[in-house]
Amino acid sequence: MARGLLGKDHPLQLRHKRRMALKKADLIILAGAPMDFRLDYGRHFNGYSKLIFVNLDKKTLNQNKWIKRPTKKIRNKPAEFIISLSKITTFENKKWLKELRTRDIKRNKEIASYSEQETDYVNPMKLCQEIENLIDDDSVLIGDGGDFISTISYIVQPRQALKWLDPGVFGTLGPGAGFALAAKLVNPDSEVWLFYGDGSAGYSLSEFDTFVRHELPIIALLGNDASWQQIAREQVELFEDPIGTKLRYTEYHKVVIGFGGKGFLLDNEENIVDVLKKAKRSSSKGNPVLINALIGKTDFRKGSISM
Repeated sequence: MARGLLGKDHPLQLRHKRRMALKKADLIILAGAPMDFRLDYGRHFNGYSKLIFVNLDKKTLNQNKWIKRPTKKIRNKPAEFIISLSKITTFENKKWLKELRTRDIKRNKEIASYSEQETDYVNPMKLCQEIENLIDDDSVLIGDGGDFISTISYIVQPRQALKWLDPGVFGTLGPGAGFALAAKLVNPDSEVWLFYGDGSAGYSLSEFDTFVRHELPIIALLGNDASWQQIAREQVELFEDPIGTKLRYTEYHKVVIGFGGKGFLLDNEENIVDVLKKAKRSSSKGNPVLINALIGKTDFRKGSISM
C-alpha cells in the first residue's frame, strides 16, 4: 500500500505476510490508508493493539469503525504526521524487526521456488525475476491487469517513491496506457514500463497509435496466458467450468507493429533476457515497444478470490 515509498531495500519496509504482522502488532498506524477490505476491516488486527487513524479527509477517518475502533483519530496530512513522528521517537525493537525480516526472507524464497516449475511457454515467475534484474533504478512501473499484475507486484520492486502506479483499490482494468502516456510525459528521461494482462490489454492497446504519433518510447510487457486468469482461478475451482474465461494466444506484438511500434514475441524461457534487452535498446532509440510474452500457469496465486 506504500510501494516504493522508502526505496527498494529499506530495512523498515517489509513486503510480505502483512496479516501475520498485524495480528501481533501492539501499535497500528493507518497513515492515509482507509480501514477497508484490503485490511479486512481490521478483523485480523491484534485485539489489544492501539490503533491510530491519520487522514486529511474527515469522512475517511470515521469509516468502518464497527469492528475495530481507533484509539485516536488525527485529522492531518499523513506525510507530515510521519515526518513529525520520526523527529520525536525512535524504534528500538530489534527482536520484532528480526521476526518480520525472517518472515520476509522466507516468503521471498518460497516465491523464487515457483520460478523453477516447468510450465508451457515461459514461467511467469521466472519472467518477473528477470524483469526485476534488468529494470533501471529510475524506471516508472505501471500495472494494468489482474493475475499477471498481481504476480508482478510480488517480485518487481519500484526503486523509488512515486515510481509505481496501478488501477488502485478496485482493480479497474484499462487505464494503463493513459497512465503510461502521462508518466512518460512527466518523466521523459526515465524508462516507463507498462505491464499488461492479456485481458486488460484489450481496453487500451490501440493507444500504441498515440505513443507512435507523439514519439513516446514506452515499453509494454504483456503477460499472455490466453485467459482471464484471475477470474478463472476461483471460477474453475467452484464451478468446474472455465466458460467465459478463455482467450487466445493473440499475436499482440503484430498489432503494435501495425500501429508503427516495435513488437517482440517471447515464447521461450531461454530468450527472456535477450528479448528484454532488445526491447530496452529499441525504446532507447525512440520506439514504443511491446513484448508479447506467452506465459504458462503456476499455483502461486491459488486461492485468490476475485469473483
